[in-house]
Amino acid sequence: MKILFVTLEQSARENLKVVLKNHFFQNNIDKFYTYGMSEENLPFKDLTNIKIKSLMGFIDIIKNLPYIFSLRNSLNLIEKNNNFSHIFFIDSFDFSKFYLNKFRKNSTKYCQFIGPSVFIWKKNKAKFINKYFDHIFSIFEVERKFYDKKKYSYIGHPLLNNIVLNKRNKYPIKNIGIFLGSRYQEISYNIPIINNLINDLKKLDDFNFQFYVTKEFKTLVKKSFKSKNYQFILNNSEYYNSLSKLDFAFACSGTVHLELSFSHIPHFVFYKANWLNYLIFKIFVKSNYLSLINIFNKKLYIMEFIQSNFNHSILTNEFERLFNNKVKFYDYTNSMIESLKKSNIQEIKPDIIIDYLKKSS
Repeated sequence: MKILFVTLEQSARENLKVVLKNHFFQNNIDKFYTYGMSEENLPFKDLTNIKIKSLMGFIDIIKNLPYIFSLRNSLNLIEKNNNFSHIFFIDSFDFSKFYLNKFRKNSTKYCQFIGPSVFIWKKNKAKFINKYFDHIFSIFEVERKFYDKKKYSYIGHPLLNNIVLNKRNKYPIKNIGIFLGSRYQEISYNIPIINNLINDLKKLDDFNFQFYVTKEFKTLVKKSFKSKNYQFILNNSEYYNSLSKLDFAFACSGTVHLELSFSHIPHFVFYKANWLNYLIFKIFVKSNYLSLINIFNKKLYIMEFIQSNFNHSILTNEFERLFNNKVKFYDYTNSMIESLKKSNIQEIKPDIIIDYLKKSS
């Protein structure tokens, strides 16, 4: 048994770290390798030999085509030089498909951990996995119906295992979390609007603003939001403890929305992309909502601010409505918690992956 885990996004790294904490992986370090985890200080040997970029949207991909081909060739060279029994692609399904369309060895078992959200996107992605992958480990039960039952395992959501619930009273609102995204394009779009939003919020009260950032973009964010009273928090061992102490948050759509929901932190979700990326997104996405909690429940439980509706005036007005009314604030928070229960998301069970590895090696 010799396993490679491939991660190309920050959220994928966080999800994989939860799995690798299991004693089975810790006790067999020599059998497991990572690609894309070079800065995570894990005990496993990382084979990354090219700088990993986080890409977002069609335009970003077109601009970075040479990098994407280099990334594929780099990974293939590593696979050639190692006799891996299994390769796990963590999220980033489009790259998984791009890789396997060119390089696929019959002697290697290829697995997708975290599927491509086929309940939102076109079903062809599930058809590709059923045909070319040996197994898929899904974090959402709703995906089961799209996959070959012999190749499908529902394992639960890794981030639920990290959550710290703080039962203190979160009203009145004092501590506000700001999550600008994990990609440069997202952050650059979001900074001006959030800067204006914070200036508006300062007129309402003396809030504590806490910016949650990745190491890669900490300097950029600190330069864009200059104040001695702001805190800049990395995703480290204290991340979830810090998260649990928030009273409210403004978050760029993505994994953090689920982290906040799991932590019972009321929040607003926002998203802005260039017009072409958004047009492509609307063509292929089958849902009226952006937030996964809203998608699962087919109802707007978490407020979403998308494209032109993502502006500081609208955000301020909606926030002020909750800030000034305790009943509305609690109603919003409780409906979020109730919608989470209806979504039927469970903690991850790493033993399902372990059993598969033992049986298929």
